Amino acid sequence: MEIKIDMEPATNGVRLMLASRGRSSVAGLAQEIGMKETTLRAAIQSGSLRLKDFVRIADTLGFTLSVKDRGEEK
Repeated sequence: MEIKIDMEPATNGVRLMLASRGRSSVAGLAQEIGMKETTLRAAIQSGSLRLKDFVRIADTLGFTLSVKDRGEEK
């Protein structure tokens, strides 16, 4: 699965990654990454998830992140 963050907000990406793994529990994810559930939920709701936390979530759920030079797409 590929999620383009420039097309899809990162917080929606978290929900998509959870769903693709058959999981829906933000509370369980928060516990796995060592974050308070309320903090993670608030960050997802407000769209203010830190990049460092997004990377940790992706890693925990078995995803890799990549950055491409826009020039390669043309």
